[in-house]
Amino acid sequence: MKTHLLITGFLLLPILFFGQVLVNDHFEDDALGALPAGYVISYNGTGTANQKVVDNPVKNGSHAFQLEGRSGWSSEINKPVTFPDLVTTETWLNVTLAADGISAGFGIGDMNTGTWGTRVSRLEFMNNGRIYMTYYAGSSGPRYLLSVPYQANQWYHVKIEHNLTTKKAKVYIDGEQVTGSLNGLGYYEFDLQSSITPTQLILMAGNAGNTRAIFDDVKVYPTDGLATFESTKGQIAIYLTENQEELFVKNMENPFAYKVYDATGKLIKKGELVQNSIPISHLKPGVYILTGTDKYGKEFSKKFLKRK
Repeated sequence: MKTHLLITGFLLLPILFFGQVLVNDHFEDDALGALPAGYVISYNGTGTANQKVVDNPVKNGSHAFQLEGRSGWSSEINKPVTFPDLVTTETWLNVTLAADGISAGFGIGDMNTGTWGTRVSRLEFMNNGRIYMTYYAGSSGPRYLLSVPYQANQWYHVKIEHNLTTKKAKVYIDGEQVTGSLNGLGYYEFDLQSSITPTQLILMAGNAGNTRAIFDDVKVYPTDGLATFESTKGQIAIYLTENQEELFVKNMENPFAYKVYDATGKLIKKGELVQNSIPISHLKPGVYILTGTDKYGKEFSKKFLKRK
């Protein structure tokens, strides 16, 4: 009976989870030099032709999405999305050209509301290596200085968990939840703009000078949906390598016994792991479940999405 229930649950996965990925843009199928399908230019920065798919630099695969802003005129690109109340946005982001001010931004909002649009959330990468979390609706909201710096010409994995009911957000950078400070106080959740319902995912290169930001593997999904890179400090978490050939498990006591099931509940692979790395190059793209039990009997079950 237990096995039957487990398999029945897995059979529901394609319905429950594949349909929940609202945006999954890796830009591999978009033409070089063109605006990716589904995106709309709100402000064209250094020119419409410079807001385009590129093949260098790239984080995963062979294509990424470049935005260029200039002094007094940002590049802001949006994609219409119907957001649930609990929604996560994530991307890989690389600031390849920083200016004296905001160099890149990532968040959600409604560019059709307000004189210059309304950003319900905006994660800002500044020229001085600092990252802020804020919102923008006519003027900036509270600007929380995050606890981690960044460097230009380096890739960062960014994930924002939005709660559109409580109007709060949590930020994760390279798999770890980050805190922020404002007026000498510390925060682990950040205020969202409270009066506007977001309708668009927004990507930005700033307007403080010539700026360039590169985005790769942009995703939007319900917070309990799928991610290819997830971690919460101190909790068991899994993530895939860039080439999607290995699966790593964090914060699990070694050794542990593991099993990998496909979306139909079929056992694909099992073994005992000592070094927290599971080869998955032989797996076809799709949704899988990794289960495991460590030497103390601690159990876990995690979904993962193999993209290629």
